[in-house]
Amino acid sequence: MKCFYNVLILLLLSFAGYSNDRLTLFGRGMYPGDDSTYASLRSSGFGTVVLSSFYIRANGDVFSGDDNKMPIIHEGKYVGNKDWLKRVAVLKKAGKRIEILLEGRWFNQAPNTYDFILDWTVADSAGKSYPGVRTGTAPGSTLYGIAKVFRDEIGANALCIDDESVYNSASIVNIGQMLGKMGMHMSLCPYTRPVYWKEILNGSEKGLIDAIYLQCYDGGARNVPARWDSSLATTLPIDPIFLCRGSYDTCGASHNGKTPQEIKGEMDRFKKGYPGLSGGAIWQVADLKNYIRLNCAVKYPASGDARSLNQYLQELQQALSVSL
Repeated sequence: MKCFYNVLILLLLSFAGYSNDRLTLFGRGMYPGDDSTYASLRSSGFGTVVLSSFYIRANGDVFSGDDNKMPIIHEGKYVGNKDWLKRVAVLKKAGKRIEILLEGRWFNQAPNTYDFILDWTVADSAGKSYPGVRTGTAPGSTLYGIAKVFRDEIGANALCIDDESVYNSASIVNIGQMLGKMGMHMSLCPYTRPVYWKEILNGSEKGLIDAIYLQCYDGGARNVPARWDSSLATTLPIDPIFLCRGSYDTCGASHNGKTPQEIKGEMDRFKKGYPGLSGGAIWQVADLKNYIRLNCAVKYPASGDARSLNQYLQELQQALSVSL
């Protein structure tokens, strides 16, 4: 009976436009997006939206992972889709926290994002040429200009660090110092190498890093917040990220994708081992839309019963919230 009332309360709060700031939704598949998707996100109950994924190239241009042809930032100016800015502004007006996910290369991919952050901040770049790039993190530098667009044009509150290949903590600490001076925050999105992430925490000003999102799928499928809490020795809460069904264009459990019911079970398990658990996250909007597009509720009933994006968002929000 208690569980029934908890779900009922969550439903009522959702209809009232309530958002839990500790629930996060990663937004690959949202650039430039459409008005209906953003309307669904506005009333979803997720308090944080991480716009993803974005990549820095050797000339200082920034590209969305949803569009590899045209940059969103060129020569320190926003040159992307103007309708996207309006849609993000709708989320900001609704009180959502907005983050920008900087994603790096996977192994054996061409250098991008974190390779250049390293070269432009702390590394000896002798023999390397980056025409048009102004190194460092001071005002007037390429990286400062990028962050300024994120803050002023897009309205980002924070940059989310998703480095899965370079692992140079000094360069990230340098970026964090720049963000702090700009009045922004930084969040971390690890899946492995806790020592690296601990170095970033230790080297950063108190208050700069205000969120840690732990990947609990694919390469991080065996991650448990309690173990990371012990390794990082931080007072910051650690929020697990789950991959939902619909990912990798399948209704099945590819790469550890989970149903809402399975996510609820994992949240219950994590809470028992980590009483400080106070939030959770879903990767990613594109997969939610895939779930509906694939008609998974009908073709693969074991994956769940959501027939619309709004219903799927509501079920995932409830799955994350009930144990909190």
